[in-house]
Amino acid sequence: MCSCKLDDYAVPDIVLEGNVVDVATGENVPTRQPDGIKIRLLEEGYKSPVPYDFWAKSDGSFRNTKVFSGKYKIIATEGAFEQASVDTQLVDLTKNQNITFKVEPFARVTDVSIVKSGNGIKATYKISQGASTKKILKSMLICYTSPILHETTTGKLSSAENDLSGMTTDEIEGQSFTDTIDNLEAGKTYYARVAVQTENSLNRYNYSPIIQIDF
Repeated sequence: MCSCKLDDYAVPDIVLEGNVVDVATGENVPTRQPDGIKIRLLEEGYKSPVPYDFWAKSDGSFRNTKVFSGKYKIIATEGAFEQASVDTQLVDLTKNQNITFKVEPFARVTDVSIVKSGNGIKATYKISQGASTKKILKSMLICYTSPILHETTTGKLSSAENDLSGMTTDEIEGQSFTDTIDNLEAGKTYYARVAVQTENSLNRYNYSPIIQIDF
């Protein structure tokens, strides 16, 4: 007969939540989920701490209810924003915390209207940039029957792509775009958003918020 030492470590029960917001507008930065904005925790007191990562939600918010108590450096990373614009936060997670990261998006999708139009969906919108100098490559409207919706969603539908690679930022910002997806099925619910691709190493897209449309 043998026995082992009792595992009496406290269970992880600290709640870490918050938002990743546009530094200029204060609005959440929409993302893909998963593989969009990563929230990374590095526990203080260790020379080479193992990163503890989880994904933000598609609306740019995040919430983790199973964090061990401790002091952490926390960073938002790998999103469609300039990493140099993001401050690392030192947070004492001995109690539940709500934090905000302010970031500079690669591109902004503004003045967005996504509506049902006959048997399809029509989106009108504009694209702008702030301090980011990432080249804007293309934009499109995408939709799917699930709210898990991003540029690589299997089975998603998309409008014709707007090739913006030959345009200057001023030319892009001076236009209003209209995209449509037609011949959608009656009796179904679709989710839709605008996606804008810029030239960046992780191929991240900037998005508008997801809109639900019932047919």
